[in-house]
Amino acid sequence: MNFKRYFKTDQQLVLQHQNDQSSATRRTELLIVSVAEVEGNQLIVNSPYGSDVVEHYAISPDTVIEVTTDVMGMGARVSGHLEKKLSNNQFAISLNYDMSLFQRRVKERLNCDLGIRFSRSAKTLPAMRSIWEKNLKVLYSPEAPLIFQGFRPCQVNISAGGIRFAMKPAANQGDLCLILIHLDDSKPPVCVIAEVVWSCMIDEEAATTGMRFINILHHDQERINAFIRKNR
Repeated sequence: MNFKRYFKTDQQLVLQHQNDQSSATRRTELLIVSVAEVEGNQLIVNSPYGSDVVEHYAISPDTVIEVTTDVMGMGARVSGHLEKKLSNNQFAISLNYDMSLFQRRVKERLNCDLGIRFSRSAKTLPAMRSIWEKNLKVLYSPEAPLIFQGFRPCQVNISAGGIRFAMKPAANQGDLCLILIHLDDSKPPVCVIAEVVWSCMIDEEAATTGMRFINILHHDQERINAFIRKNR
């Protein structure tokens, strides 16, 4: 198989490693990388998230990694495993010969008003992920009260995979945000790490910003889908 047909230099890929967590703790954790080089079945990728992301995500040579991308208007999926770390921001993946093309399923979306809190304080994914884990621990602690102070009403477009709203000051593509979303369902706020995919300036300071959820509990994705079905 000629993988150069499917992967080009600077092409964006989504990596997700398989886990055996229980349904109660399952989460979606994505790494967005770009192609640096393709040689045979070896894929060398660059990570924009800062140093030691491989260790932080516990990716080892025994970890099965699912690689997805867009090819010729279709989704492309192939499995592989970590071959070696080349630097803090670059590593090599050995691909299996199980490439398949698939039709991407469009996620249900909803335009609505929701209470939102967000922060862009952490500059690296490991740092942001550490903050996310601490927030989840607090939000789902049996002693934690349901507090929704500080949530500002916001016009959003939301799906289980991402969110769009106006942000000030404007963000850059690839920036990371920690977002809390109040779904008004008598449960803790949804807490996610989102990556800026695109932005469109509204004025000199604010921009409409589309973001992809790269760290989110599966339970929270199900809550978002239920909210959309209830309110569409």
